[in-house]
Amino acid sequence: MPIDYTIDRHEGLILTVAVGTLTDEDIVDMKRRLLADPDYDPGMKELSDIRGVDDFQVTAAGISRFVGIDEVKSEVVKDHLLAIVASRDVIYGMARMYQSQTQSFKPGVEIFRTMEEAREWLGLPSQD
Repeated sequence: MPIDYTIDRHEGLILTVAVGTLTDEDIVDMKRRLLADPDYDPGMKELSDIRGVDDFQVTAAGISRFVGIDEVKSEVVKDHLLAIVASRDVIYGMARMYQSQTQSFKPGVEIFRTMEEAREWLGLPSQD
C-alpha cells in the first residue's frame, strides 16, 4: 500500500505514512478504511508523514473527494487534530488546499515541513 496507517490507542495517535506513488484512489481508500476502523477514535491526534512520496499523482479533484468524505463526517472529524508533514513543494501545496477546503468544519489541520514541528504542534514528545 502506498499509504497506510497504524493506530496506537494507548498514545491516542494515528500515524499515517505514504511512500512511493500516491493517487486519488489511494487517499480516498485510506480515509474510508480509517473511518471504518473499530480502533479509530475521532479524539485521536493524527500525524501524516508524506515525505516518502516520490510520484505524487493526487489531483485537485481527488482532494475535493477527500474533503467531501470529511464534510459528510464533519460531526465525527470536527475536533480531530491532523498534522501533515510534506517536504516537496507540490505536495505541501496540495496539503494546503486540503486545509483550506476543510477549515470551516475541521479547523485542526496544519501543514509542516519537518516532523519535529508537527510533533510539537500535536503535543507529542520529540524523537531525539
